[in-house]
Amino acid sequence: MSKNIIVTGGSGMAGKWVVKDLLDHGHRVMNVDRVPSLNSAARTVITDLTDAGQVFNALHMTTVRHEFSPSIKPEPIDAIIHFAAIPRIMTHPDNEVFRINVMSTYNILDAASKFGIKKVIIASSETTYGIVFADNYRDPEYFPLDENYPVDPMDSYAMSKVVNEATAKAFHA
Repeated sequence: MSKNIIVTGGSGMAGKWVVKDLLDHGHRVMNVDRVPSLNSAARTVITDLTDAGQVFNALHMTTVRHEFSPSIKPEPIDAIIHFAAIPRIMTHPDNEVFRINVMSTYNILDAASKFGIKKVIIASSETTYGIVFADNYRDPEYFPLDENYPVDPMDSYAMSKVVNEATAKAFHA
């Protein structure tokens, strides 16, 4: 059965593959991103996810591809896959990486909660363990890493992902 799915960051490195796979499986997908996807059958809604008003409006738009479709009435959203983020350090000032990543996740989860969208998938990162992007080489405390491995972020990106995990747990509760 076809689902209405929103992918944030669907124009990005990982998001474009998720959008393609969902479309290949017959789902109706809307990409919510700050840049359009160049090679996608999904419509992109240009949205600043740090702006709660834009997020609320984007999540209540139709997922149909074209404005000339037989109906452009918004239908209920079945799921959101949230990939949108500044994807790494050293491309933006540290405070902007943290602010954008944290506020966009909060706004997506807040709007999803208020619209009754029960399925939201957020992307975290291996950087939360403090090994990737560390100031210096760090050996893992043990290997292989698992879900019980201690979180020890070393940069603004990893800190934003730790905050996003806590935010998701709070909304889930």
